[in-house]
Amino acid sequence: MASNYGRLARVALGGTLIAVGVGLVGGTAGWIVAVFGLVPVAAGVLNLCPIAPLWGGHFLGSKYCKQRPQR
Repeated sequence: MASNYGRLARVALGGTLIAVGVGLVGGTAGWIVAVFGLVPVAAGVLNLCPIAPLWGGHFLGSKYCKQRPQR
């Protein structure tokens, strides 16, 4: 269930970036922001964890994402 919240958060973040890029920024910079917003949308839809390799987790799917180590 927690992985579904993470996926939803990635999709929401991407949607927000797309909306801000197209609606608020505009022009070429806005389209660049909008295209960048596609990355978290794709990560959420495809169940990828693109930042997990930073702490030794697996890139493919939240099932394989390890929790960030506690300090």
